[in-house]
Amino acid sequence: MFFIQNLLREKLVSLNSYIDIAVGVLQKDTKVCLALRQKHQSHANHWEFPGGKIEQGETPIEALKREFLEELAVETDYWKPLIVIPWDYEKVSVRLHVYTTAEYTREPLGNEGQQVKWFEIADLHELTFPAANKGILIALQLADKYMITGKFSGVSDALEKLSSALRSGIELCQLRAKELDAYEFSDFAQAAISLCHKKKAKILLNGKTDLLAEFPEADGIQLASNLIYEYKTRPIAKNKLLGVSTHTDDDIKQALKIDADFILLSPVKETSSHPGVPGIGWDTFAQKVQSITIPVYALGGMKLKDIEEAKSQGGQGVAAISGFWPE
Repeated sequence: MFFIQNLLREKLVSLNSYIDIAVGVLQKDTKVCLALRQKHQSHANHWEFPGGKIEQGETPIEALKREFLEELAVETDYWKPLIVIPWDYEKVSVRLHVYTTAEYTREPLGNEGQQVKWFEIADLHELTFPAANKGILIALQLADKYMITGKFSGVSDALEKLSSALRSGIELCQLRAKELDAYEFSDFAQAAISLCHKKKAKILLNGKTDLLAEFPEADGIQLASNLIYEYKTRPIAKNKLLGVSTHTDDDIKQALKIDADFILLSPVKETSSHPGVPGIGWDTFAQKVQSITIPVYALGGMKLKDIEEAKSQGGQGVAAISGFWPE
């Protein structure tokens, strides 16, 4: 019986195990280097970020240096983590360890007969990729700081503070202004969208999805956790960003079900708005991120100094109000 139990245990571990793959995003200004999978390969004629299986005893960075030399004939260095994506295909489960760098020695070439080409990040949505790459494509679009608008004394003050935040380097923000009436919100939203786009920043509207009909120039919608259960499928077009706020495992599961582009997970730390409510902590944050296939922002008590910690735990970065919104 003990022998049979061991066999069953080994089989279960095998079924649940992942093949670890190192994936490299080679960047040149606003472009990334892609390779076209060949006819004899699975996902033939799909574009992919170069990389390969992490061999026993290798780190992901060591695997990337080896793979890029073998596949593209380039030496690389200074790889930085972007995202880790677990993905279950029909016959195999993989875990993609994705890194980025702009440090390479020469122009990449198809050392194994594959087509290699540079593409603008903004144009990647027009290409065909293996399904597991969705999280990579989104992560490349998103900043590591996600600012949520905070307190203001009026629309003029709000716009002044937003302008200040954009000047400080904010590239992604969420417009949250529940205290405004419909007319004030409309004035604020239209001006805020224009202001963000002039600074080449993205702006999402916090609220219901029908806001996009009124403000089609907005870059997307941020759904609160109490709204996500109204939907069974993705509620907005794929050319818009769908962010979802989550607090529980059920929230995360529902966010993935409706094809969210990224998740806010909170509270990681205790917040001033909810004193006495403990955060989940970085260990639990990292544990939950391991099973999520899209970028995750840490929310709750976050400051600028927490960005590197969030990234080291597998997150895209941090989302915050007081940490980024001007006083």
